[in-house]
Amino acid sequence: MAETSGTTSPAEIERQALQLEREQRFEEARHAFDAALNLNPSSQTSAEGRARVALALREADGVRHCARALAFHDAHPERQLRMIGTAASAFGHTAIPLFEEYLGRHPRSAAAHEMLAELRAEGSAGDFTEDYVSALRDYPNDKPLLMSFWNTLTRAGRLDEALESMDANRSLFEGDRDFAMLEVNIANHAGLTDRSSKLLENLDDRPDAKLARGLNRLQLGLPDQAAELLESVVAALPDNLEAWSLLELAWRITGNPRHAWLVGQPPLYGCSDLDLDPSQLTDIAASLRTMHQATAQPLGQSVRGGTQTPGQLFLRHEPEIKLLHDALVAAIRQFVENLPAPDPLHPLLKHRDMGMAFGPSWSVRFTGSGHHAAHFHPGGILSSACYIVVPETLTDEEEKPGWLEIGRPPIELGLDLPPLATIEPKPGRLVLFPSFLFHGTRPFTGGERLSVAFDLVPVPMR
Repeated sequence: MAETSGTTSPAEIERQALQLEREQRFEEARHAFDAALNLNPSSQTSAEGRARVALALREADGVRHCARALAFHDAHPERQLRMIGTAASAFGHTAIPLFEEYLGRHPRSAAAHEMLAELRAEGSAGDFTEDYVSALRDYPNDKPLLMSFWNTLTRAGRLDEALESMDANRSLFEGDRDFAMLEVNIANHAGLTDRSSKLLENLDDRPDAKLARGLNRLQLGLPDQAAELLESVVAALPDNLEAWSLLELAWRITGNPRHAWLVGQPPLYGCSDLDLDPSQLTDIAASLRTMHQATAQPLGQSVRGGTQTPGQLFLRHEPEIKLLHDALVAAIRQFVENLPAPDPLHPLLKHRDMGMAFGPSWSVRFTGSGHHAAHFHPGGILSSACYIVVPETLTDEEEKPGWLEIGRPPIELGLDLPPLATIEPKPGRLVLFPSFLFHGTRPFTGGERLSVAFDLVPVPMR
């Protein structure tokens, strides 16, 4: 720890603290910032540094340090909200008071309401819509707030409630395209094909409308029409992974030979075992368990009956996470080296020879039962499932409880398609697959299932 004498100035202690932070000597930096703030409580630099260290160490009372730093930015609400979001990614639902205080001053902030709703849902802290309802009582005609409210209800699966509220406020949104697109998408995902078909008749031919029509045509059992629409979307927006996810289904149903080009080239997906021994996996599991502070599933995610860690897992400093990270890097490198040749038209293989970096990363924990609903990842190029702990009951090769299914469509599409592959989870096993492929897991009951997931994103080579 840095030594300070009774004659050392607050400014000098602050400089020492900043240097310790740069060197990632966070425990020492914590003491130095505390000493600097004890001598000069009004120092913005020390307050912000102390908050950063609290974030890095995931301190139990870290929200208090963040609140002190936030007070220096009352004149910059957007900056404040970014800082609160960073705190929430580290501290989860314990950051709720920061959002409550912020919304007390900025009750019409849709972004703050969305983040607070997510925290309330994961922490089982009452009805996550209560803050929206209170704000809309005071600002009933606030269009961005209403749209945010409906989007949040949709992400929570409360589709009927969202549509009912939209109907009650329809007069405010006459001719509003965003309103129309949201209603179409909710109707599509609620399986209300007649409603979405009627709404789509009045929409234009922009790519997002064509995408919605393609999904609707799949639900109506018209895969040829769906394929034609979706092909035009990927021609205009080649990085739109939702369009590719639906086009994979349409091509599979119609027997289009391009389906083999899209997903049939081995090995576009597969599994490998990480170079980690059982004791290392045990240590990683113990570290991950401390990060699962939520008590309910997150909003808008695939988790059903489990919890998910906040923030970016691979930005944490625990040695066990670094150990896992390094083992994953080696396995990913081997997987990418074995991919088919680069192809400028393929949504994954066009990135074949580019650098890849970790994008979002998180852990999911089920205790007793649960599953992942079928979904895809719109922001990556390769996605993953890495198993740390699995129940012994998952070894049943006939029923395959808890097994990963790659390629089975979401239930709301109403398509009776089997998965392209079904993979048994085992401790230390990594599964990689194109991010545009639908994937989910079969339900299981009994025991703990602890996994890590991440997306890889392309990084242009210099």
